[in-house]
Amino acid sequence: MPRPDVPGDPRALLAAIDHQLASLVASRETALDRIVALDAEQAALGYHPNYPAYVHGGIYADKGFGSGHILAVAGFHDLDWREALDRLTTAPADVGDDPDCLLVRLRHACEADAMLEVSGLVWCDQVGLLKRGAINAFWIKRPKLGLGQPAKAAGLGPGQAAAHRGLYSLSIATLARGFDNAAVNQPDHRFGAMLSAVIETGGSRLARIGAEALHRDAEARYRDDCRSFAAHQAATSDRHWRWKPPLSRQGHLAVTTARAKDIAMPTERTRGHAASWLDDHDANIRFTQGDEA
Repeated sequence: MPRPDVPGDPRALLAAIDHQLASLVASRETALDRIVALDAEQAALGYHPNYPAYVHGGIYADKGFGSGHILAVAGFHDLDWREALDRLTTAPADVGDDPDCLLVRLRHACEADAMLEVSGLVWCDQVGLLKRGAINAFWIKRPKLGLGQPAKAAGLGPGQAAAHRGLYSLSIATLARGFDNAAVNQPDHRFGAMLSAVIETGGSRLARIGAEALHRDAEARYRDDCRSFAAHQAATSDRHWRWKPPLSRQGHLAVTTARAKDIAMPTERTRGHAASWLDDHDANIRFTQGDEA
């Protein structure tokens, strides 16, 4: 028995399909226009006051720093830059995908000296970051916010995150030259206080180096997440998650993918459908575009 909502005439059916396709295209364009408008609105409003700390704290979090490192990182930034670089020189480096990254040495240096936590607590007190004599409890849940406080205090904004990451991709000798050159006109020679001047000295080249390092960090995190999720799926038959609402990051990734490939956004509204759509379209294309080569 024919469905009442399906036209019996083939021409009418084609017209109905064309109408639906046109509606989908219009809906996609409306959604993209709305996203562009929201992006422009965000740019006009500016960032949340804690956003710089979150962005710069993410640089450390990508290399294994957590809430237990917050005070030590603050203490390290309070060191004279020469002593700070000496500690980076003597700290061990892990053998891995990025063995030359100084962030790994920095993490080991923070873990090697408990007094860095003491000086970090003093620094936090001096700049008014303590609450009842302790660091903000919210930083324990969101370590990036705490880890990025020294960078925020140094005046670094979100746009300097790439150059900040670039510092830790340099050799210690090159980093020392950068600090030495920047120190000429700086009265405060503490590592954290010098960051802005050193980044300015590094210019666009330092930013390019850092951007490449941030991309490698993000890709490593993405690959790890994929492996972890695949292992979890293989170990359990539970698929209830597929019927939950999509995650916000799935939505952002779908928009990016649809824009890059000039395709329609997915119409399904479940987490499982979103995951399948993203898999079918090779998302995250930021890291998968080279996989076919």
